[in-house]
Amino acid sequence: MELFFQFREKNLHYKKEGTGEALVLIHGFLENLSMWDEMAVEFSKTHQVIRIDLPGFGKSDCIEDIHSMELFAECIKQLLKELNVDKFTFIGHSMGGYAGLELLKICPEKINHFILFHSTAKADNKQKKNDRSRAIKTVKEKQNIYLKTAIPFLFTDQFQVPCSGNIQKMIAEANNLHSSGIIAALKGMQQRKDCNELLKILTCKKTYIAGTYDPLLNVAALREEASNNEANFIEIENAGHMSHFECPSETINTFLKLLF
Repeated sequence: MELFFQFREKNLHYKKEGTGEALVLIHGFLENLSMWDEMAVEFSKTHQVIRIDLPGFGKSDCIEDIHSMELFAECIKQLLKELNVDKFTFIGHSMGGYAGLELLKICPEKINHFILFHSTAKADNKQKKNDRSRAIKTVKEKQNIYLKTAIPFLFTDQFQVPCSGNIQKMIAEANNLHSSGIIAALKGMQQRKDCNELLKILTCKKTYIAGTYDPLLNVAALREEASNNEANFIEIENAGHMSHFECPSETINTFLKLLF
């Protein structure tokens, strides 16, 4: 059954499975809630699993010209309120982690365990902001060409062939998105704030999960960031930015150990 909720007069898609302690899963850029399918099967045996298609992705409507991380956080908060979720564990992949950091600002008392999955609390540096500006220009001109370049780049080299099916599926799904949603998210990430000070003072359990060969986030830098923020750090060896596809069994087992 397809589930939707209203946010600012737009329809946002979500899924809810299982019972028990709430576990909120938020996807990354150019993804949708289906990225969690395999993990949700395991997690829903013991938890109430809540997954959302962020605005502009999956089956959710685009809301504004810029989808700030604050806007993403507000829509997550509203759904959790409608579902009467008081306490929860949060897992955010990449951009989903950025949204989660803003969620920390508005309801820190509700989060039992905050997990950054191939993500960072740092804001974009100048180079990254420039990269996003170029990406916005390319999406406006030739969205399909942008996707054929950007999505494979999320995967480390050794998994380009083994994960070719995942890559092609992501490209096909992203090609069905309206360019306005992709651009709105790029602008939102480009403008996001640094959240390291916020994360450092957070009193709940905090964990970073990183891939040894992540092409987007340096694992040594993430290890240092986690230490500075008094968070646990777990490295998935041989994985890149997409360990849920690259090393699914190891990734699921890593999460199961964290959740119990």
